[in-house]
Amino acid sequence: MVSPKQLFPLPRASASPEILIFGDPHGDFTPVIAAVECFRPKAIVLLGDIQARQPLHIELQPILALTELWFIHGNHDTDSDADYDNLWGSELAGRNLHGRVVEIAGYRVAGLGGIFRGKIWDPRRPINEAACVSADALRRSTRREERWRDGIGRRHRSTIFPDDFQQLLRSGPANILVTHEAPAVHPHGWQAIDELAETLGVQLVVHGHHHQSIDYLAEGMQSAAAPFRAFGVDMGSHLAWPLDPQRETRLGSPPQDLLELATQVFGAEAQVWLDKPHEQLDGQTPAALAAGGGSEKVRSMLNAIQYGGVV
Repeated sequence: MVSPKQLFPLPRASASPEILIFGDPHGDFTPVIAAVECFRPKAIVLLGDIQARQPLHIELQPILALTELWFIHGNHDTDSDADYDNLWGSELAGRNLHGRVVEIAGYRVAGLGGIFRGKIWDPRRPINEAACVSADALRRSTRREERWRDGIGRRHRSTIFPDDFQQLLRSGPANILVTHEAPAVHPHGWQAIDELAETLGVQLVVHGHHHQSIDYLAEGMQSAAAPFRAFGVDMGSHLAWPLDPQRETRLGSPPQDLLELATQVFGAEAQVWLDKPHEQLDGQTPAALAAGGGSEKVRSMLNAIQYGGVV
């Protein structure tokens, strides 16, 4: 049998990270298992849209003895009865961070799962204008024959209610905020996430949902003077915390001509490609290889991609 580490080469780390934060799995846990086996973090957090095909504790059984697992849910975790049951019916259901702050690997981590749905609450509007302030209020207003398992509809079990949000506001302080929705720095993000992060006093906000690995500071979309650092994490990818200072240096310093060539090839996704581990580079990122003197190799790869040659 092929090892997950062979299928998904991973960057080498000088020391084990404290926490790995994973983008939306959507039922594929091979990258999660491979990363945990490689880096042996103290804990991991899944950013929602888990969609386990069998109970989550069975999906992740190979790593349950290796690390502490936490998650928030996403909107797709209520797409079907199976999506719901394999998460909330799992032995790991109590590891949901939604609406609370938990000490994980020495850090206080706050979680906000699910998404904003305007029919319940548009957070750009005052809370007193919300259609329902809580899941319980929605249940009471729902006719018995329309309830799902004698509660609110399955879909709205991944809706953010004002009470969820306000409960978390009162739960601080925290070091890290993990959310399914994005903060305002993302084109489809929310100022309410920023307000939550600032109230909690976090250093770091990490979100899923949008299937993009992005360092908003490195991309020039966030000021270094911002009260917190924001990252998005793509499906199959992860963010290690604390951040690796050597990686931080590499992220901002590929040769300018190489960055320009990557931009010609990938457009706005250039930095994402440069920072993503590549199997033909033994798990290194193109940015790391370039920083270590391998610019010509990266340039050759980009030229091959651009002109249809062999990578």
